Amino acid sequence: MSLGISASKISEKIAFLVKRANFFLPGSVYQALKQAQLKENSRTAATILGILLDNALLAKQEMIPICQDTGIDVVFVEIGRELIVKGDLQEAINEGVARGTREGFLRASVCDPVTRQNSGDNTPAVIHVDVVEGARLKISVLPKGCGSENMSQLKMLPPSAGLDGVMDFVVRCVHSAGPNPCPPGIVGVGIGGTMEMAALLAKKAILRPIGQRNKRTDLADLEKGLLNRINSLGIGPHGLGGQTTTLSVAVESFPCHIASLPVAVNIQCHAARQATAVFENGQWLDDNGETLQAGGNGSSNIFDLMDQAVRVDLPLDPAKAAALRAGQWVRLSGRMLTGRDRTHKRLCELIGKGQELPVDLRGQLIYYVGPSPAPPGHVVGAAGPTTSYRMDAYTPEILAQGVLGLMGKGKRSPEVRQAIMKHGAVYLATIGGAGAYLSRAIKSARVIAFEDLGPEAMYEFVVEDFPAVVINDSLGQDYYEMVQSLLK
Repeated sequence: MSLGISASKISEKIAFLVKRANFFLPGSVYQALKQAQLKENSRTAATILGILLDNALLAKQEMIPICQDTGIDVVFVEIGRELIVKGDLQEAINEGVARGTREGFLRASVCDPVTRQNSGDNTPAVIHVDVVEGARLKISVLPKGCGSENMSQLKMLPPSAGLDGVMDFVVRCVHSAGPNPCPPGIVGVGIGGTMEMAALLAKKAILRPIGQRNKRTDLADLEKGLLNRINSLGIGPHGLGGQTTTLSVAVESFPCHIASLPVAVNIQCHAARQATAVFENGQWLDDNGETLQAGGNGSSNIFDLMDQAVRVDLPLDPAKAAALRAGQWVRLSGRMLTGRDRTHKRLCELIGKGQELPVDLRGQLIYYVGPSPAPPGHVVGAAGPTTSYRMDAYTPEILAQGVLGLMGKGKRSPEVRQAIMKHGAVYLATIGGAGAYLSRAIKSARVIAFEDLGPEAMYEFVVEDFPAVVINDSLGQDYYEMVQSLLK
């Protein structure tokens, strides 16, 4: 006998999964972070891992997102041939995504690729549907942040490249990504099929729980080999060195043409968010994973680093900025501005037209962040950094307006580093993916310009003891390069 489920019930469950995925780090990820922290020899790496653990617990307790980038929702559906959906499945999924985004105070990040107009509710979702036997419905929601998604790559290798070529390509992808995708995370690898199939396999691979190997022995061995090679790179948590560049490597494969060897790499950040539910025999069964529990060292080591950190009051003056050195931890207190891609574009357009800017940029620090909406009882939602290289095209012109501080995550271009030196400025990185943790250091938040840009508007934050590390100083030094040079 065929079973049925209404579209409204599917929407309701999707909304639940969207919120759950953003508030609750999967148990296997949490446990992997704990184990990695205990094994780390680097105090900096262990400290960052501890902060990520604390961030996961805080997000769950406060019901705010683990990371402010609540992603573009990728929804995997397995639907049995005998199950009847009473209504439109795709419409039901998108209604659920919109509802979950609204109810969870999640950031709306989905926009038209040409006009860049934000849809306002994270729809449409990216939906993949597989038809299977029976009357069962399985739904997995994967909110994919684009700091990591943007580091993904695909290569059409010749068959002669073999597994050595596959391994070399995967390792090069991770090495070139460096600190940008908020390591440590999960590396998903898709081998075979066609171009689009390899990419889909790589995305499906990151759904697999950490510690669960491919059932094929040769692919399981490939996963282990890749994990060892990647972690020997020494990139470490957030690119600041250490033994843990990735928590897991998952490989999926599919038969391919005799003339090709497609390989795709999909990199996932540490906040490997996902949630799954199964509808069977007329009821929902939620796959909630393990319950997060406090344990390990937590972020206790952060106080050691912060005791040695330089207190920096904001706004900056030239002497303060020039005195900071690559590798120093700092505690920021005072007023900072925020700005992402479209804010920078808008500022540069005004500068180009000779028009007055909405705020005096002299001495300011600009934090690359688009916070999630503030839930009741909070001044701001999750507020971690976005990837800085996207602002590189605008940064020299912004620095020329008197800005002395920049803050985000990841590497800057040679041109930006030259501009930082020229203007006596400084570039800082803070802890990517720790949006809940960092929000505690923000004492007030208000939009001061470009409100029409939604999550990309310019905010003014007043912060107290906001943690960061100097990456590029006014002398031209780069802390990421300094860390890597110690490995040579």
